Amino acid sequence: MNIIQVFKPKFNEQQKGLPLYCGELSCGLFGISDDFVESYLSLDELFMRNRESTFFVRASGDSMLPEIKNGDILIVDRSYKVLDQSIVAVFHNGNPLCKKFLQRENHILLRSLNKKYSDIQVCDDDELQVFGVVIGVARDFRK
Repeated sequence: MNIIQVFKPKFNEQQKGLPLYCGELSCGLFGISDDFVESYLSLDELFMRNRESTFFVRASGDSMLPEIKNGDILIVDRSYKVLDQSIVAVFHNGNPLCKKFLQRENHILLRSLNKKYSDIQVCDDDELQVFGVVIGVARDFRK
């Protein structure tokens, strides 16, 4: 099979970010060119509203499948308020975890997205330190 690269975006050293093309990418045939640049997008600007409060951490395990996979890079922001249903990075009794945060009337649950794992109910004598809210995931599809 001979694969031909038909489009090479123009790279401008002075432009902040990469081209964000208008429209959506369908799984069918499409055509893109410089005529379709909607704006320029920097992933730093998209995911970091406060650079000092944002960090990356690598996901491990399968408890957050299917949304978060082993090896994914999680984008975590400490400046976001933790709300019910937030995906959070926490230390629970000394264990670093990524879980869905569920605020109940008189307790907190930490839930895996993978149904084969049980909820963790946070008790009064447990230690829970929330590092931040997961606001994005970066995945390398080449692996």
